Amino acid sequence: MNFLELKQLGDRTWYIPGRVNIGYYEENGQGYLIDSGLDDDQGRKVLKLLNEERRDTPLRAIVNTHSNADHIGANAFIQKRTNCQVWTTRIEGILTERTSLEPLLLWSAWPFKAIRGKFIEAKPSKVVFIDQPMAIGDPRFTDEYPIKDTALVAVPLPGHYLDMIGVKTPDDVFFLADALFDPTVLEKYRFCVMLDVTSAHKTLDMIERTNARWFVPCHAPATQDAGELARQNHEGLNWVTEAVYEALTNSGRPLTREEILSHIGVTHGLEMDAAHLLLNLACVAAHLTHLSELDRVEPFVEDCRLLWRKKSA
Repeated sequence: MNFLELKQLGDRTWYIPGRVNIGYYEENGQGYLIDSGLDDDQGRKVLKLLNEERRDTPLRAIVNTHSNADHIGANAFIQKRTNCQVWTTRIEGILTERTSLEPLLLWSAWPFKAIRGKFIEAKPSKVVFIDQPMAIGDPRFTDEYPIKDTALVAVPLPGHYLDMIGVKTPDDVFFLADALFDPTVLEKYRFCVMLDVTSAHKTLDMIERTNARWFVPCHAPATQDAGELARQNHEGLNWVTEAVYEALTNSGRPLTREEILSHIGVTHGLEMDAAHLLLNLACVAAHLTHLSELDRVEPFVEDCRLLWRKKSA
């Protein structure tokens, strides 16, 4: 039984609600998915839905917003069944083709078995890179740019991952990838994957200034007003930043990032397996970088440990 549904947001734009919202767009008699979902089972359901609802429209490409497993995990199945292309940015594309790099990045070495499940390491798929007019770090990096020979537009959304993009369709629908999370997710997990907190705040500021007919985050319901959700995500980021700082304050001594995570996790009753712990450690590291950019904390090495301490006023 197929529990997915195709919800129309514009003349040529739909989305498939789920644990990861998937976009769908048609142009010149061809279909385009925006992300694909977690695994083969998701890919099978998506193709069944498209066959039922849009049976005369061949799938040309999957546009991946970034390379996290829950966004690319169905690529391989769909690509094999339809011979469609997969389009994404160069850095995210490298990880999409070499998915073992994702757990390797988390562990900083060849990953052990417990962190190589499908939630971290997706099946690899063959990628065609989207031509980007600027590189990360270029002052123009936040500028929008066209996606190949389509009317789709890529919007850089720095913060969550290495080179994540959002996708705008001509129907004025803005697919926001993981730039926004539902408040219930923020409340339940506290930590959401984040590599660059400073840039994430700037991305949220941009979303608040942006007008669109519909906004579609991957982990929150579609909305016609993203302002309040952006504000709540600002608050969620600030909560983690202050929780990291308070861990250093309450300890009365310098801490490693593992000790900071343990303090927050135990205090707030958070449960983690090995994969989630490593994801949360990366998040703690991102907030430590953010705090150091604000000149509130600093790192130092003692007894072969990297420690963090509050900076004197």
